[in-house]
Amino acid sequence: MSQNLIKQVNINGLEYNKFRDPNNYRKAPGEDYRFKIRLNGSGTATARLEIDDQIICEEQVTLPGIFSCTTKFETPGARPAFLTVETDSEKETRDLTIHIWEHPKRDTKEEVPSHH
Repeated sequence: MSQNLIKQVNINGLEYNKFRDPNNYRKAPGEDYRFKIRLNGSGTATARLEIDDQIICEEQVTLPGIFSCTTKFETPGARPAFLTVETDSEKETRDLTIHIWEHPKRDTKEEVPSHH
């Protein structure tokens, strides 16, 4: 039985869970969107992140290792993303959904009157 090549996916500092509220991962347009993927195995693998049918990041990673990618989005909305990790003998793909805020997130601390 083979082990998964993709051990853990972190998006914007949080471990990705498809059942978690997507607001936890969101960023505003123009802000850095960070991916950090922990990989299992031995040898080398090609790790690739595709969003909107474009390869955003691709690199060779020595296993076990970490594939990191940072990108920005200029427009709001949800986008399909595909993470693929391939070795000579294995291939694993994860489907993710990337969410971008309509507007920058408001800091609610600024809305509290100072006399309270």
